[in-house]
Amino acid sequence: MRSKTQFSDEGKRMTWKNRIMLGCLLCLLLGDARAQDWPSWRGPEQNGISRERGLISDWSLDGKNILWQAPTGGRATPVILGDRVYLDCRTPEDVLDPIEKINAGEQVVCWDLNTGEVLWRHRFNVFQTDIATARVGWASMCGDPETGNVYLHTVSGIFRCYDRDGKILWERSLVEEFGEILGYGGRIQNPVVDEDLVIISFLAANWGASRGPGPMHYYYAFDKRTGDLQWVTAPGVAPEGTNYSIPVITVVNGQRIMIGGNGDGGIYAMNPRTGKRLWGFLMSKSAINASPVVAGNRLFVAHGQDNVDSPEFGSVRCIDLSKAMTDINSATIWRKDGIKADYASPLYHDGILYVMSDTGNLFALDADTGEELWIHNCGTIGKGSPVWADGKLYQTEVNGNVWILKPSREKCEVLSHVRLPAVKGNGDDEIFASFAISKGRCILVTRDRTICLGTGTPSEVDPIPEMPAEASPSDEVAMIQLRPYETVISAERPQTYKLYCFDPLGHLIKVVDPELTLSPELSELKTSGSTVSTPVLDHDVAGTVSAKYENLEAVARIRVFNGTKEWYWNFDDLKGTQTPPTWLRAFAKAKPVDFDGNTALGLAGIGSAKGRPSHVIFFGSPTMKNYTIEADVHMTPKGRTLPNIGVIANRYTFLIKGNYNKVEVQSWQAHLHNAKEVKFEVTGNQWYTLKFTVKVQGGKARLFGKAWKVGDDEPSEWTLEHVDPNPNETGSPGLYVYATNDCAFDNVRVTFHD
Repeated sequence: MRSKTQFSDEGKRMTWKNRIMLGCLLCLLLGDARAQDWPSWRGPEQNGISRERGLISDWSLDGKNILWQAPTGGRATPVILGDRVYLDCRTPEDVLDPIEKINAGEQVVCWDLNTGEVLWRHRFNVFQTDIATARVGWASMCGDPETGNVYLHTVSGIFRCYDRDGKILWERSLVEEFGEILGYGGRIQNPVVDEDLVIISFLAANWGASRGPGPMHYYYAFDKRTGDLQWVTAPGVAPEGTNYSIPVITVVNGQRIMIGGNGDGGIYAMNPRTGKRLWGFLMSKSAINASPVVAGNRLFVAHGQDNVDSPEFGSVRCIDLSKAMTDINSATIWRKDGIKADYASPLYHDGILYVMSDTGNLFALDADTGEELWIHNCGTIGKGSPVWADGKLYQTEVNGNVWILKPSREKCEVLSHVRLPAVKGNGDDEIFASFAISKGRCILVTRDRTICLGTGTPSEVDPIPEMPAEASPSDEVAMIQLRPYETVISAERPQTYKLYCFDPLGHLIKVVDPELTLSPELSELKTSGSTVSTPVLDHDVAGTVSAKYENLEAVARIRVFNGTKEWYWNFDDLKGTQTPPTWLRAFAKAKPVDFDGNTALGLAGIGSAKGRPSHVIFFGSPTMKNYTIEADVHMTPKGRTLPNIGVIANRYTFLIKGNYNKVEVQSWQAHLHNAKEVKFEVTGNQWYTLKFTVKVQGGKARLFGKAWKVGDDEPSEWTLEHVDPNPNETGSPGLYVYATNDCAFDNVRVTFHD
C-alpha cells in the first residue's frame, strides 16, 4: 500500500545548498532531542554510545531502580523517539496450544517512555515463512527524528512506515514485489534512515537482470516519505547465507559513505545517496552478522566463522578508512584472529574496543594495536551488543544475565549483575537485545518482558559530535539515476519519472525531467514527456526505460501485468532456461522441461538444486484479491517419497502433501497455526489439477480448494473448505514447492471475479 500523500516537485528538486541550510536548521531544532533519542538499535550515533549522564549503576528485581515493567517481551532492541518506545515482537499466544495458536502472529507495541502505558498496538499476520514464533520480531525498528515516523521489517517481508500514532503511511511487500528470500531461522535486516532515504538489505532473486540464477545480497533504498524505490545495489558476490549486519553511515575524506557486512562474507562501502559501490573485501567464508563500528577514520569489524585466509575461526580487524578509499588491500591496521564474534557488534570508546564473543566473554582490546587488555566472562552465549553510557558498560547475555560494568584499561569492575528467571516455568529468561537509553531511562527487552530502569530524575546529556564535514559539491554531473527505479504500471496507473544528477562524491546537483526510451520488450507501451503509460494488454511484459544526460545513461525497471479478467501460462513458448518475464524467483529454481512433447515448468529436487527445498514464486501485485488460481501439478517419485506442491492466493497456500496422501491449506509454514488438511489419494508421475480461491467476508477469510486428476471431470464440491478468523485480505498469486524430489507446473491460470 502506497501513501496517498503527494509531495511537490519543488521538494524533490532540493539542491545541495538547500540541503545544507535545512540540515543546519534541523541541528538547531533537534539539538538535545537527537542526543537523547535512541532512533536505531545502536543509538543516535550508530555505535552503541549514549551521551547521557546520571544513569543507574545498579538495580534489582525487587524493585530498586525499576520505573515500570511490561509483560510483552521480544528479541529485538527497541527504539525510542521522543517519549515513545517502539518494539516489534511476537504476539503472546502459545503456538503449541491448539486453541490459542490460530491467533498467533506479529505485533508492534508503542509504550509511553515515562509511564509504560501502551499507547498503541498493531497486530498482524505472519505468512509465507518458515520462521518460527521464537524468532518473530528479529529485526529492530528504526525511527526518523525529522518526521517522527518509524519503520518496520517483518518476518513475512513486509516493509512498513508508521507515523508516531501507529497510522500506516506506506507499505511494500519485499517478497511479493522484489523476491526477498526470508532469512534462515529469522535472520532479517533492520532498516536504516539516512537523509531522505530509508535503506533495507536482503537476499533476493527478482526478475530481469536481477533474476539469478542464484540470489544476491541487495540494498534497496526507498523514499522515506512515500515508499517509492530510489536505487538498488548488490555490492558483493554470491552470498553464503542470510545475515543481519546493519550498515552504518559516516564521512571519510569528505565523502559520505555507508558500510555494511554482506551475505558473501565481505565488508562493503557504498555511497548512501546513490548505492554506488566504493570498495569492499572478503573477510569470512560465511555471512557477516556483526555490524561495523566507525571511530574517526577507523573501522572496526568482526565475525565468528572461517576466515578466508586463515585456519582460525573468527577475527576482529581495524581498517584505516582513509586508505580504504584508495586501496582497501593496504588499509588493515591490525587484525586479531581467534575471537568468535559472530553476533554482537563491537563498541569503541576512549581507545578501547569492546567485543562480546559468541561464548559470552567480553574482550577489551587496545584499539590502536589489537592487544588484549582483559577478558570479563558474562555467561556462555553472547548475542547482545555492549552499550556505553555515563562511564559504564551495559551488557546482556542470552541466559538472563544483565551486567553493569565500570571498565578501564587495567580491569573491569562489576557494579551490578542480575540474572533474570523465566516468567513462566523453570530456567532463565533469555536476552538477545541490547540496551536502549533515553532521557535517563535504560530499556531492557527480554524474551518474557520489557523493563524500564532508572531513578525517574532527568539525566544530563552531552552533545553528539558532528560527523566530519563533507567536501563541497561540484557542478560536474558524474552519475545519473532514473527514479523510481522499479515499478508496476497499468492502464489506470502510468508512471512519471525524474532524472537525478549527482556529482563525483554523490551530492545531488539537480533533478530534471527526462526524455525516455523504452526497451524492445516494452514496445507496446508509450512515452509522453517524462511519463510512461500502457494500454490494457492481454499478456504480461517486463523491460526497462532509460534516459540520458550528456554522455551518461540511467535505467529503471517496469513490469506490466495482463489487464484482462484471466491470466494464463502454458509455457509452450519458453526455451532453454527461460521463465515468464514478470515472475519473481522463478529463474532461480525453475526451467522449462519436456513431458512427452509438452513443455511444463519444472523445479529440481534436493541434490539437483542449490538452497532449501522450500521455494515460492510470485507473479502479481500484493494488493490483489477476489481471484481464483488454478494449476496442473506433477510430482516425480524418488524411492518411496514425493514432494509437496501447491498454489498461493491471498498469502495462503493450498497444496498436495505427497508423502501423506493429503491436501492442506496453510499460511505460516513454521507452525501451521491456521491449517486444515483432508485425505486425498496421491500417486507419483501423475498430473493433478489444483484450484484455490479466498473470499474475505464479514471479517473472515473463507478458503476453498479443489484437487483432482488431470483427465477426470472437475468435482462439483470443494475438496477442502476452511475459515480463518484473522484474514489475509490481499496477496499476490503464486506457486509453492517443497521439492524433496523433482516437480512441475503447467496450465497456470488466474481468474478474476467481479
